[in-house]
Amino acid sequence: MSFLQFDETRASAKQQQSFKYRLVFVVLFIFIVFALLIVRMTYLQWFNHEKFLNQAEGNRVTVQTLPPQRGQIFDRNQVLLAKNTSSYSLSFRRENILDSTHTFEQIQYLFPEIPTSLLEDFAHRLARTPRHRDTVLPFSLSEQQAARFAANRYRFPGVTLEARLKRVYPHQDSGVHALGYVGRISQTDLQRLDTARYRGTDITGRAGIERAYEDLLHGFPGLQTVETNAQGRVIRVLNTIAPVAGQDINLTLDARLQKFIENSLGNRRAAVVALSPLNGEVLALVSTPTYDPNLFVDGINHTDYNALLHNPNKPLINRAIRGQYPPGSTTKPFIALGALEQGFTSTTERLFDPGYFEFQGHRYRNWRREGHGWTDLKRSIVESVDTYYYKMSLDIGIDGLHSMLSPFGFGERTGIDIPGELTGILPSQEWKRRTHNEAWYRGETIISSIGQGYNLATPIQLATATAILANRGRIVQPHLLKGAVTHRDNTDDTPQQIPINNRNNWEYVIQGMVDTVHTPRGTAWSAGRHIRGYQIAGKTGTAQVFSLNDGEYNADDLDQRLHSHSLFIAFAPASNPKIAIAVIAENAGGGGRVAAPIAIDAINYYLKELDKP
Repeated sequence: MSFLQFDETRASAKQQQSFKYRLVFVVLFIFIVFALLIVRMTYLQWFNHEKFLNQAEGNRVTVQTLPPQRGQIFDRNQVLLAKNTSSYSLSFRRENILDSTHTFEQIQYLFPEIPTSLLEDFAHRLARTPRHRDTVLPFSLSEQQAARFAANRYRFPGVTLEARLKRVYPHQDSGVHALGYVGRISQTDLQRLDTARYRGTDITGRAGIERAYEDLLHGFPGLQTVETNAQGRVIRVLNTIAPVAGQDINLTLDARLQKFIENSLGNRRAAVVALSPLNGEVLALVSTPTYDPNLFVDGINHTDYNALLHNPNKPLINRAIRGQYPPGSTTKPFIALGALEQGFTSTTERLFDPGYFEFQGHRYRNWRREGHGWTDLKRSIVESVDTYYYKMSLDIGIDGLHSMLSPFGFGERTGIDIPGELTGILPSQEWKRRTHNEAWYRGETIISSIGQGYNLATPIQLATATAILANRGRIVQPHLLKGAVTHRDNTDDTPQQIPINNRNNWEYVIQGMVDTVHTPRGTAWSAGRHIRGYQIAGKTGTAQVFSLNDGEYNADDLDQRLHSHSLFIAFAPASNPKIAIAVIAENAGGGGRVAAPIAIDAINYYLKELDKP
């Protein structure tokens, strides 16, 4: 019994000793851990307080994109047409925004001038944007608005105020159809654009020169490595790679001539194209009515856009390259020349015009009901005698007319360096079979001979054809970029030349156009009789909007939009051309009563006031 009691005493003593060792070890371990923590805290709080405080607040290194400065656009005389001005914008980064709904409510409260619809659209777009990508609100802030935001910056985590360069068109609506405009990059744009090149950029060229030469104007973005805190504020800049600015470009346009023509047209629906026959430079490209491209820079609102879209005068359409009109009698000089060159008529051949031409029981009338009497080819140009061409066209045929007009560029794009040009229509037997699955009728040839029927031409085509005629067959391609050298066939650097059988034929036709403007019997005499010091070669035209069905034309009885279009083509000086021009005034009445004075005044202004060393 005593032996067992002894063993139990010894075992208990050992257990107590083991417990003491364990307790000492635990206490010692805890002491060491706390000592290490105190040392570490001392290191963090004392020696590296500033550094690790910033890191504790969420500091991190961020790579920011520096958008390039967009190239500016000048006219031929260094007049600034599109520039960049400083503005302020709000940039949103979704990963730093704590509550997007609250953020937009506060933005709306702080800036009640921002349309609610714009904020709602932007909120939807931001929700689809990658969390790390900066997205700019399409609304430019004034300096006062920027100061208002800066004072409340702390309330908007994830939103930063950025100074940016905004595209501005100082001449507003002048030249807009040539210049085009820039607009916000859409999701569709992102599929075609180089996303790396457009990082940090929220605009791209939308129309005209801005779109055609986007690659030159845009430039290349830079990069900036910065240290930011949890709210996205930049603490310091670590490294910078500067962006490469876009290229400034000069256009062939003369802003003074452009504005002069626009003022002459007023509120008319019209188009005017003026070219240099020497090299195809576009001196003026006018389409009226116009619109202000500045509306599109920050993203046009629905109200303004719908007003433009549903305007019955269609200001968004570039009539100069997209308006397709029957060329009317403006084709007569080209057909007359082709008929002379190919032997279908001569300078001495005459026919009697009683005021109409009968074919298969149908009477095709002349514009002058009583007729012109005995008429030769030159008089058919001067007085625009339809009957002469009615008769001659049956010998030539529609394919013959096609072959005469095609070398001057009718029925095909001129290749002008802005997007959206249409081709017009130059009919032939093959064209009608292909497009209408019908045979060609000879009666259709008769009306085609005076630029009616299926014939359609754009103002840029008419101006280009006129320039080629002024050049005595040397072909030039219209272009807006100064210094560009382009040709319709793009095969060599030598300008094309329409073959000439007899140079006298060209001079004969051109003299007929001169007499159209400078002789009392000419259809443009009233507009050109005040011209002194040089001669203008021109041709009036009428484009019927609908068929009269052999009825009498009375403008007073017709809706204004059913009135005929007024056309005029011209070049000057006739012996040494420096400018070629085409004018189409919609629903302005037949002949050149409206179009001819506009063109002749523009020519006179250019030659007398602008064409100086």
